[in-house]
Amino acid sequence: MVWPRRKIQLVASSAAPGIAGVRAVLKGIQLEFSEIEPTTERLSSEFTERWMEKPFADLISESEELSPVTELVYWPESQADEFWREKAVAQGISQQSVQSLLHNILEDELIIWVTEPAVIINERPLLGHILNEAGFEPSILWPTAEGRWHCERKQGLHWLMPESWLEGLMEKGSLGRDVIGDHEITKASWAVRENRIDFYRSQDDYKFVGHLPRWPESNEEQMAAQCIAKCIDLGVSWLDIRLALSSIWENIKMADNLRWNFDDIGWNAGACGEELSASAPEHVENWWAR
Repeated sequence: MVWPRRKIQLVASSAAPGIAGVRAVLKGIQLEFSEIEPTTERLSSEFTERWMEKPFADLISESEELSPVTELVYWPESQADEFWREKAVAQGISQQSVQSLLHNILEDELIIWVTEPAVIINERPLLGHILNEAGFEPSILWPTAEGRWHCERKQGLHWLMPESWLEGLMEKGSLGRDVIGDHEITKASWAVRENRIDFYRSQDDYKFVGHLPRWPESNEEQMAAQCIAKCIDLGVSWLDIRLALSSIWENIKMADNLRWNFDDIGWNAGACGEELSASAPEHVENWWAR
């Protein structure tokens, strides 16, 4: 007998707390699941007979809708799911709460809780985008502005998750082998100037790290600066941060390598303000004619 592949049955209302995020996580880790409303009127054919005793030929001939499940996962606030739990016990199917399921999936992961609303860049949250570009390969769970949830599973140490996901379902501190929140790490700091944002390492007595132009969207600037500061805390190099964000300002003319006359030194995006001679040059190469 070939044992069937693991498949989970979610017994929960479509409005159950956290269910959209749970669906996204299960899809992200490629764990098969199906759903059923916890009402006794909708009897599932999956529990009508002991599928473990059925011939293998009958199992593989069934449609996906009628395929067997190996585990039942329930949301504990519902009373109607007792019917399905009793049916699962009678059929020898294991069952667990959604809290246990999430704990088992994430028990060895390092979780970073992300403040919302998240700044989105290249269709990912900004923090996840920078960490991914820097080679950290985090797994990311996030909701879109339209209310849909996405999960991108990668091989790095970190899981990035929105703080609101588990509200009303379980304590977020119960997940993962370690949790990074706003108070668990020494936060880098930043200062918003007229034309730029300066970043500092607070553990080095506010040593200057680097600066970036002002964020294009003013309503996102505070959140974007917080994400960049968290990347500094996590050990992302300043070069990797600048490279990850370079596309945002690709249409903005940067003046890092320009030299300015003494009478027009001004602010020039970090250039040293080297004074040029006011006398006419002896020779100018016609480089644009090459």
